[in-house]
Amino acid sequence: MTPQRFAQRVRADLRARRWLRLHCAVIGLLTLLAGWACSHALMRLGGDALWLRYGASFAVAYGVLMLLLYLWARWLLSRDEADWLQIDGGGGSGGGSASRPGGDLASMQSGGGGDFGGAGGGGSFDLPDVPAALPDGAGDAVGGALDVVGAADEGAIVLIPIALVVGIALALGSVLGFAVFGLFGVEVLLAVAVEIAIASVGGAIAYKAGAEGWLSAAWRRTFWPALATLACVVTLGAALGYWLPEATSLPHALRLLRAV
Repeated sequence: MTPQRFAQRVRADLRARRWLRLHCAVIGLLTLLAGWACSHALMRLGGDALWLRYGASFAVAYGVLMLLLYLWARWLLSRDEADWLQIDGGGGSGGGSASRPGGDLASMQSGGGGDFGGAGGGGSFDLPDVPAALPDGAGDAVGGALDVVGAADEGAIVLIPIALVVGIALALGSVLGFAVFGLFGVEVLLAVAVEIAIASVGGAIAYKAGAEGWLSAAWRRTFWPALATLACVVTLGAALGYWLPEATSLPHALRLLRAV
């Protein structure tokens, strides 16, 4: 059996026997809890800079994610180890025991990751020039409009920061949503499981397949989503620190915005 065929059978076996989406959801929840716990601990220790606190918490959460992927994949495979070992060694015989593969095998490569990006927007507002000669009543209308704009300056001082923070949060939330699927997707867990399975059977299949290792597979599939997520949380922390410097956390910032 070629390494490609072996990887396909391991993937198909795990998809058929396990609720992988549920497992990935639990991994994601535990990872988020680890990040929240780190952020809370840093806040208790006096870390006031939200962007720095969020960045450090994400780094810790990413390390926890790598550890959970490894442990979870090994646990999933260990429950069916006899089955996928027989998948590798099973030929046309019906009774049989699992045998180690050998012979000339093709090379196997895992799939790649994805790119995530987002963009913001800007705008300006210029008042039109008032012509020298205006029709009757037009001058009064323009003057009244200018008075309204001037009277709204005080409210705009409050509303503009709120609008910017909300806009930034929405834009970052959109990018973060795509990134989260890249970090906690089923394909990431399957890629790690396949690499662990290949390393477990050993022998010719591991050597000839040129397996990259579970950590390299996980890193390659999650690097860009992780980078996008890191940029999102750091930018969100910086925006909150600039516009709402009294906020000590994201829930606190939301309470302050509701109170305005």
